[in-house]
Amino acid sequence: MRAEIITIGTEILLGQTVDSNSAWLGQRLNECGVQVERITSISDQPEAIKAALDAVPAGIDWILVTGGLGPTKDDLTKKVLCEYFHDELVFHPEVYAHIETLFASMGRVPNALNRPQAELPASAEVIPNAVGTAQGMLWTRGHQRILSMPGVPYEMKRIMEDGILPRMRAERNEVLLHRYLVVQGIPESDLALRMQNWESALEVPLTLAYLPSPGLVKLRISIAGPAAQEDALLAKITASAESLKQLLGEDAYAEELKPLEELIGELLVARGETLSTAESCTGGGIAARITSVAGSSAYFQGGIVAYANGIKQAQLSVNPADLLVHGAVSEPVVKQMAAGVRKHLKTDWAIATSGIAGPSGGSEAKPVGTVWIAVSGPGYSWSHRFQMGKDRGRVIEKSILAGLNALRQGLSR
Repeated sequence: MRAEIITIGTEILLGQTVDSNSAWLGQRLNECGVQVERITSISDQPEAIKAALDAVPAGIDWILVTGGLGPTKDDLTKKVLCEYFHDELVFHPEVYAHIETLFASMGRVPNALNRPQAELPASAEVIPNAVGTAQGMLWTRGHQRILSMPGVPYEMKRIMEDGILPRMRAERNEVLLHRYLVVQGIPESDLALRMQNWESALEVPLTLAYLPSPGLVKLRISIAGPAAQEDALLAKITASAESLKQLLGEDAYAEELKPLEELIGELLVARGETLSTAESCTGGGIAARITSVAGSSAYFQGGIVAYANGIKQAQLSVNPADLLVHGAVSEPVVKQMAAGVRKHLKTDWAIATSGIAGPSGGSEAKPVGTVWIAVSGPGYSWSHRFQMGKDRGRVIEKSILAGLNALRQGLSR
């Protein structure tokens, strides 16, 4: 099956809202074996909506439209789609009862603008929205199905998960399978050179894609074929992924799109150990990643953002003489930061960072992008100097990832 996604919202075109809906839909449709052919973002204009629907190729099976289904006057999608399909609105008492129940749970009652949300096109199948007032609407045009959903992400996701994705899975006649390996700290070109023989030997219908981002390269192995052959396809892609994993060794830290902070949490829980952070150039970024994982309070004790040298001395017990002789961005200092926060917060493990993120502050000996990272643990001490480039944002992001990966390697030893 093939799909097209149409997102409605001038705010998306103005850059005021990030289109996270399309990214989520692309991932979930892919899991169902549905191939997304195109994603289109359009303004809140009737002509733009109609033109986008007219432009959908005949071979598309599903057209997924998000946005413009709220209670206010600028939410035009339902009215425009009614005109487009020569349809009429019909009041649905059961939908209004759902709206009343939803409002009652929040201590509110619907107002005059909410009642029209229970008026839905007569020829459309209503796809219930259990967590919102705007329902999904599904039209059939030949072999094509056009689904209109609200743009609120959690409402769109609920409609898809409850009413649409199960239908797609049941109807699919093809499967599209993926396996991922994620590598940290190796440039894409170096990785490709290392993998060239493996990649050259890749057999059809297997394919490989490189998905680089600052500090990371995600490797995606894919295979597609008839649903009736899913077991054989699964065996083929699993064997291919295993051979690549053997080639990359410990440099491949994940076999799925799982972030480092989740892997670290799993390792710490398995070991029954705790973590703290001492950060300078990353400004608390490592602690933020760690605590973004649900349940991280089981192993993360806290962190100290020691930007100033005085804080490094007072809170992390860094030797003033080492700061004077070696500077804040140095191996002795970053190792003392890790040891200091580990002792101060009484944890088993600690990560420390100190660097020059830029754009100013560098020197010939320590240019912008120089970063020292240290990890301290039970019977374990590691430190390393990195050159992370000159872009401040990339320096910080790459330093966060390098620190997390260094901790992962220490925990995995």
